[in-house]
Amino acid sequence: MSLSVPIVDVGTPSPEFQGWERAEVRFHGFAELPAEAGDFKESSEFTCLGHQWTLKIYPGGTANSDEGMVALFLRNMTNKGIKIDLGFSVKDSNGKDRTHNKSYLGTNFAAESGNRKPNFSRHSTILDHLIEGSLVIEVRMRLAEPAKTIPSPFIPENPACNAIQKMFMDEKSSDVVFEVQHRNDGESNPEKKAKMSPTTFYAHRLILQTCAPQLAEMCGGPMENGSSPPVPISIPNVTPKIFHHILNYVYGGEMA
Repeated sequence: MSLSVPIVDVGTPSPEFQGWERAEVRFHGFAELPAEAGDFKESSEFTCLGHQWTLKIYPGGTANSDEGMVALFLRNMTNKGIKIDLGFSVKDSNGKDRTHNKSYLGTNFAAESGNRKPNFSRHSTILDHLIEGSLVIEVRMRLAEPAKTIPSPFIPENPACNAIQKMFMDEKSSDVVFEVQHRNDGESNPEKKAKMSPTTFYAHRLILQTCAPQLAEMCGGPMENGSSPPVPISIPNVTPKIFHHILNYVYGGEMA
C-alpha cells in the first residue's frame, strides 16, 4: 500500500528542498515476510513525477547484499525513461527518519526498468522501528538537473591565413610575375600559336620561399629596393588553368 505525502512549504524553500515529490510505502507484517536471500514483496503502483512506480523489498537481501542487509528495488512502470535524484528513509511512529539512506543523484531509469539498492539497511535495525508491525518507507525523488555545459573558451580566429589568401594575384603588392603561355596542341600554324598572349600571374617572393621553394628558386636572388618592375618568368609545359590552381593552393586556397 502506498500513499502520496502532501508537502506544505512555509516561506521560500532552498534549492535543496525544491522539486521533491514523496510517496509513503507501507509493508505490513514485515517481520513475518520470508527472509531468505532473493525473497521479496512488491508494492502496488504509486505515482511520482508523472511516472508509475513499484517498490520491492528483499528482507533477506539479494545475492549482492552484505549479510544481514535488506535490499530495495525501485521499478519505473512507465514506458518512458526518466533521470531523477532519489532517496529512501524509514519512518518511525512520530514520522522521523530512523534509517536514512542517502540520496542518489542523477539515477537513470529506462522505460519499464528498475534500480536496485542491495544494502539499504540492516534487518535488525528495521525491526526496531516498525509501526504496529508495519515498515514505512518514504520514497522521495525529483528530476535530476541537466548537466551544466561549460562554455568553450573564446579563441579568436587567426587572420593570417585570410590575409595571405587575399594577396593572391594582387598586382600592387607583388614582386614576382609569372607568364604562362596558352597551349593549343591542336593548332598546327606556328604563327597563330605565337600570337596567343600569355596569362600573367602575380606572386610574392616571401610566400613562395615558404610555401613553394621550387617556384621561388626560379625567381633568382632578392630584389633591391627601388629596382624596376620584376621581369616576367616564363612557366613552360603547363596550362594557365592548372598553374592558377597551383598558385592558389600555395596561397592557402583549396585545390579544386
